[in-house]
Amino acid sequence: MEEKDLDDLIRRFHSENLYTPPVARYKVVDLEYYKKIYMESVRDPCSFWGREAEKLAWSRKWRKTCEGEGLNTRWFVDGEINVYYNLIEKHRDKWVWSKPAVIWESEDGSVRISFYKDLYERSSVIARALEDYGVRRGEWVIMYVTPSIESLEIFLALMRIGAPVEFIFTGFGYYEIRKRIMGRRARHIISVDGFTRRGRSIDLLSNILRSVEKLEIKNIFLVRRIEKAYKDDRIVYYEDLIRGSKHEKDPAILNSRDPLIGLHTGYVEDFKPLTHGVGGFLVQVYATSKWIGLRPHDTYFCTVWPGWITGISYQFFGPLMIGSTIVFYEGGPDQPSWNRWWDIIERYSVTLFLTTGSALRMLRRNTPEPLKIYRFDTLKAILVTAEPLETEVWEWSYRYVGTGSRAFITSVPEKFSGRIPVVNLYIQSEIGSFATGSLINYVFTELSPGSVGPPIPGFHIDVVDKNGNPIRGSPGMMIIRSPWPSMPIEYPEDFSLRWARGYYETGDLAIMSENMNIYPLGRYDGVMKISGYRISPGAIERVLREIANLKSFRIKRLYDDLRFESYVVEVYEELGEKDLRRIIRESIGAIAEPRDVIVKKSHDDSSSKADATAI
Repeated sequence: MEEKDLDDLIRRFHSENLYTPPVARYKVVDLEYYKKIYMESVRDPCSFWGREAEKLAWSRKWRKTCEGEGLNTRWFVDGEINVYYNLIEKHRDKWVWSKPAVIWESEDGSVRISFYKDLYERSSVIARALEDYGVRRGEWVIMYVTPSIESLEIFLALMRIGAPVEFIFTGFGYYEIRKRIMGRRARHIISVDGFTRRGRSIDLLSNILRSVEKLEIKNIFLVRRIEKAYKDDRIVYYEDLIRGSKHEKDPAILNSRDPLIGLHTGYVEDFKPLTHGVGGFLVQVYATSKWIGLRPHDTYFCTVWPGWITGISYQFFGPLMIGSTIVFYEGGPDQPSWNRWWDIIERYSVTLFLTTGSALRMLRRNTPEPLKIYRFDTLKAILVTAEPLETEVWEWSYRYVGTGSRAFITSVPEKFSGRIPVVNLYIQSEIGSFATGSLINYVFTELSPGSVGPPIPGFHIDVVDKNGNPIRGSPGMMIIRSPWPSMPIEYPEDFSLRWARGYYETGDLAIMSENMNIYPLGRYDGVMKISGYRISPGAIERVLREIANLKSFRIKRLYDDLRFESYVVEVYEELGEKDLRRIIRESIGAIAEPRDVIVKKSHDDSSSKADATAI
């Protein structure tokens, strides 16, 4: 990266300003108190996380909280836990049981509500039916779904059975889906036939059917949404799963190290599989869900779909474990206008709103003026994640979305002075949960625009130079010095190589200030961060070489003022732009489409190359 480009990133994403939102005036802790809590947690992470684990219901307590070192650390050794109980059954006989668990809204405005007791009853029935169709404990199942009540019911049924789930984002194309199915040796797939986005029917089942050609898939369990007719003997409709079953079986009790969820994350060469185990993942997600502000009385709207770690951890696991009400929206954010998400926040009296930096950039561009017609007074915080956040986007969110219409302590609505926290949080697939951020329900520190806050207690995070020495106030490598409970139990060599120096290298470039706030600046390892998605340049190269049959091309990363990063492809008259875009869109997905395609007439280099350091 050239020095002027780095200076430009620092100018956009780094600020020394500190804010105390009026609603947090009596909640904020000083830096010394935060450091005391934090240092105690990282001096003895086993004891710290052991205390958090005690807050879950275990079927058999672990023999040892953690053992081993670094990459080989094992957590909650020999512990056994009932995932289904901790997700939903524990709410029985409590007030949560009869409250809405999910409010689902489609793009056309249809609304359905499911209560906690409904989810329990329906998922119990579906679990029995899935077992009748041959789904077994420990057998990987693929979920390629939109956020919907049906997909959540089936997910819970799989948790009841004890079947681990590989989530695939619905933005991925057939080529990436097929790799994941084959990698997990899955025989069962959960999918939706499609959904409506921006007024168009998005056909998901065609992607699935193309991806499973010549594979031994036993069942495709299908939720109907667009009612498109298909003929395939492997399709079992959702309606067939809720007709009941004669057999009865108790929820599975799993070992702490059993696989729970999987996803493929972007490395330089390709998307590669990670598996999170049961015990560590549940402990981390439950603890951090509470700390970011979730409570049973909350109504929570998360715009990140399942298929990415934020959507998995904080849409399907965390809110259910807490007992909150989740708002699912299945559609485009700009239908019928860019006010759709604002309508949803006001209509359902949302209290916590979780979204991405890219989404806020789009909303700011399309609704730049103060949102005077909306009443956001129910909001108690805006949570942001997935990618670096420009200081000016943070300021816009804090003032124009976060002020509300009623004065609170020192807030002045007519001046858009800000009222609630805009909390930026750092997450990574390998970590499994948020690892930095100012915590509304734990240690809430002053907010700094552009920062993802200080490390969350229990995560020993630092920023270091190339020799591993801590540096403050200038860019360095973001690392984690100590193991965390939800370290992947299965991982590619890329992950183990990142532990080569005795600590984990996240691959992110960041600045850490003296007050421990961290300012991410993007990735230094060549992986691209596009609209919050980690995109592998190697996966794009492979598609261009193997499917598009290109002999010569170049990929160049760029900073993008809407998507944070993007890239340009140069090709040499072997393929037109339209066909190149179509191949990438169908194979990998629309999320990986280049910003620009440059078709050149001739070339003097027969090699293909991804310029990973161009940004």
